[in-house]
Amino acid sequence: MEEKIKEVVDRVRELLLPILEEGGFELVDIEFVREPVGWVLRIYADRPEGGITISDCQWISERIGTLLDVEDLIHHPYNLEVSSPGLDRPLKTRKDFERQKGVVIKVKTHQPMDNQRNFKGEVVSTSEKGVIIHDVSRNAEVEIPYENIKSARVDIDSLFNK
Repeated sequence: MEEKIKEVVDRVRELLLPILEEGGFELVDIEFVREPVGWVLRIYADRPEGGITISDCQWISERIGTLLDVEDLIHHPYNLEVSSPGLDRPLKTRKDFERQKGVVIKVKTHQPMDNQRNFKGEVVSTSEKGVIIHDVSRNAEVEIPYENIKSARVDIDSLFNK
């Protein structure tokens, strides 16, 4: 089942990228999950300079929805949702981390680094290998390799407590 979900997500990404490029949007994430209401294909998009409107989401939804119908990619009922990633959007790529320079983020790692899996700190810079943050618990800079990042998000509380 996991493999089939990955195939659907990969194919949706393939179909979606030209649409997003045409509209000046960027793909943040795609989820294909089973929820109490049934299957949900959730697409998170944004503008590189930030901010996506309801009209933008509708524009994307209409185009990808039509393509998905033509491709007949998903053979059972599902709901299509297109939305903004919100303030607490997941950070996944180097570009995501670069945009957050000077902002406090929370990072969870797959493998512990010096007996620590949870990090919180201001993004200092990025490199080919990872993101460098000033970790509050160590009061020191730490480079966290991208491949070891399980999840990363902006620390919303720190945005409003400045």
